[in-house]
Amino acid sequence: MRILTSSLFSEVNSFFSISHKVDLKIREELNDTISSDLQLNTKEKDMDFINLIVSTNKATLNVMVKGPEINRKDKFINWGLWLPYEAIVSSSNQVIPYLQFYFDALIILLGSYGIPEKRIREIQVRVESEIIGNSAYDYEEDDFDLDLSELN
Repeated sequence: MRILTSSLFSEVNSFFSISHKVDLKIREELNDTISSDLQLNTKEKDMDFINLIVSTNKATLNVMVKGPEINRKDKFINWGLWLPYEAIVSSSNQVIPYLQFYFDALIILLGSYGIPEKRIREIQVRVESEIIGNSAYDYEEDDFDLDLSELN
């Protein structure tokens, strides 16, 4: 079982200024330390992937875990990790509350797969010590010019 990470922000102007590298680091740590220990239920035994989809909207005030949505064809188990919008975007360093709420959601989710909170918090400490204050994980806004003048 491999763990994947992604994000989906369906409400206009509701997103986090978090580098994709942060999610990649979380995914790397989860796969290296717990993916082989996940205790899947009968419906999930034949699945190859758990996809953690971070989402939010302006009405999200608390951490929520939604799912699972099981895609048997592609062998995916999709879980939504809904993180509180205002608490994160109002922070001067969004990555700090983002990581806290992300790992709070993981405790809710991964507890149902037999992973104790202590192990998840140990991963959190490793991720935070690598990311917080490390400019390699800073968010960089995409800056591109799109020239449509030659389309007719």
